[in-house]
Amino acid sequence: MNSNFRQKFLTGAMVLLVTVFVIPGFAGAFTPGQCRPEKGFGMKKHHMSPLGIWKNPKMVQELGLTEKQVEGLKKADFAHREKCLELKSKLDGLHLELEKLFAAESMNEAKVLEVAQKISDLKGKLFVQRIESRLTIAKLLTADQVGKLKMYRSHHPAHRGKIDKTRKHRRALSKN
Repeated sequence: MNSNFRQKFLTGAMVLLVTVFVIPGFAGAFTPGQCRPEKGFGMKKHHMSPLGIWKNPKMVQELGLTEKQVEGLKKADFAHREKCLELKSKLDGLHLELEKLFAAESMNEAKVLEVAQKISDLKGKLFVQRIESRLTIAKLLTADQVGKLKMYRSHHPAHRGKIDKTRKHRRALSKN
């Protein structure tokens, strides 16, 4: 009798653990990202182009940007965002195409791999766009301004908060 109760208890506990910890973890793990359009597929907000600093008057003042620099940043920011918008639009279309291929009765493996390669290529282009935006910053700002911008980004609470939360989480886990 005791063995039967123990077996039922352990089975119930396992079901509870899977329900509470495993299933929610997988819930969004394999979605293509359309459910969170502000993030896109694998795109994080903190990877956005720093070209947008021209919109922040405090940053313009702290960095001591000239009117010419602000205009250059503005022009480069709009050009960068137009290119990224086009690439992201194509990426969304390919994700839909991939979803259709997986939903089909019989899967065309060659076509799936072809679309996956196209998605990979577009993600690579988006990465290059981000790098080009960083290079543009380096061209438009002085070395001193770039240094200030790096220091601001490394000490800014929006960036530091993620690190602090991770550290707190690790400390809590190590105590248990």
